[in-house]
Parts: sequence; structure tokens; C-alpha cells
Amino acid sequence: MDITSIQSKVMLCSVTISTWVARRFDGKVTQEVESKHHAKGIGRFNKRLLPEHAPSFAEVVTLAGRIRSYFYDHTLKYDQLGVRLLPTMVYMDFAEKMRSLKDEFDLAVSVFLTDYLNLKEAAREELNGLFNEADYPTLAELTTKFGVKMAVLPFPDASQFGVELPANVLNTLKSELDQHVLASIATANEDLVRRLYEAVSQMANRLYATGNVRLDVANNVRELCALLPKLNFANDPQLTHILEQAKTHLAVHTGAELKDSRVLRSQVASKAQEIEGLMAAFMGMQPEPMEIESAHASQLRLVA
Repeated sequence: MDITSIQSKVMLCSVTISTWVARRFDGKVTQEVESKHHAKGIGRFNKRLLPEHAPSFAEVVTLAGRIRSYFYDHTLKYDQLGVRLLPTMVYMDFAEKMRSLKDEFDLAVSVFLTDYLNLKEAAREELNGLFNEADYPTLAELTTKFGVKMAVLPFPDASQFGVELPANVLNTLKSELDQHVLASIATANEDLVRRLYEAVSQMANRLYATGNVRLDVANNVRELCALLPKLNFANDPQLTHILEQAKTHLAVHTGAELKDSRVLRSQVASKAQEIEGLMAAFMGMQPEPMEIESAHASQLRLVA
């Protein structure tokens, strides 16, 4: 494996999303509950600081979740907390989408801040005796509690590791760094395959199911087959073969096509099981025995 060429195809990326939690621990109420039940340490009372229905705040939280999901969907696992691998092939689209999502988030925060004082007064009525002015930040303070920040750094490169250390120590560090790079590539590849494995496994189960067959999972597999090849920055031949098999035999069919034809469902389900086996071997695991094996055989007999 040519580590140098791979290092030019992937970056390290982190995304930090800050939001106000809008909850506060209430020691007084917690103490009252403990006294009433004559028990210590039985729980903590965390009160909601905003009304139960606060659409402007809910929109901020929803967008934060969308940004987090997009980040995880378009990057790969890396053995460092908060940092993931971002292949250069998806960087331009990724960065543009992240900017768009950040703009939406910032706008939603602005709307919430405009609504904040009204929501605070509504909370005063809802909380009744539990309202405490000290729980609420000022508008100026609240502004600093929201934000989205993306950081991109180069992937580790031992050849560029030029620190002032004895040659033998530096060579050892460079060797360890190369091993770390290889391990990171293996972790990323397994992350990529595991995503497809779970989707294909779910698709096979749905295809073999009797009764009302929900085939929305077919769209999930189609989306993954479009995205995952772009994340395959290492161009592992075995992984490339798996992705091509899934694209050729599974992603070409829509949920509607599969729903209309029992024969096609059976054929695609059989191929999905075969591809599951390829992915299980790639990850060094045995394919999980399918609980509905008898249903599979029954369905095939019906088709025949």
C-alpha cells in the first residue's frame, strides 16, 4: 500500500456544534424530594427552562442534529475523539453543504434570540414557583452559546515529521506513525463496509418478508451505493469489488420495482445475501445466521 499517495486523498476533519441546553439542575427541588422520601442520592431534578412548545428553539436543535448527521454520514471513523476522516473527493460538496447548513443554523439562532424574552416570560408562568431569574443568561451571554465550527487538518505524514530528536528516536516515531496510518485506513474501510452491510442486511430481511413489504430500505442502499465509492479513498481492491457488486445488483432497482415483483424480490434478496457474505469476510466476521431462513426457503418455493 502506497501510504504517500493515500495521504493526498484524505484529511482530518472535526465539526464542533455549540447550543444552549435550556435545562438547569435544581438543587432545592432535589433536596425536597430526598427529604420527602427520606432518601439521599435518589436522583437529580433538571428543570426545562423554556416552554414545552418553543418552535424557534426546537428548530435550532433540529438543525444542530442535521449538521451532526451530515458530518458523520460523509466522513469515516478515525481513532481520535471528535475527529474523522474526510476524503478529498467529497470535500468540495461537503464544505459547500456545511456552509449552507451553518447559514440555516445561524438564521434559526437569530430567530430564537428574537423570541427569547417572550419564551422566558412564558416559562415564568409554566414553572410557577420553580422559576429562577438566575438560571437565564442575558441575550449577550446567550449569543455566545451557539455556533458551528469546522476544522480541517492534514492526514499524518511520517515523511514530514521533522522534529529535533536523535535519529534513532525519530525513526522509531516515524515507524509508529506509519503503523498508525495503516491502522486508521483499516478502521475507515471497516466503517465504510459496516454501513453498507447493515443496510444490505436490512434490505434482504425486508425483501424476504411476507405480507406488506416495506421497501424504503432499497432507497437507503441506493444512496449508500452512490456515496460510499467517493469515501473509498484507499481504493482497496476487495472493497471496490464489494461496492461495485452492490451498485450493479442492488442499487439498480427501486423500491417500487421490487414491490411489484415477487420474483425480482427473491432474486435481489438472494444477491443481497451473497454480498453480505463478501462484506462479512472483509470485516473478518462470520455472516450472522438469519432468523428468517425458513421464510426465505418458503418464499423461494412460492416463486418457483
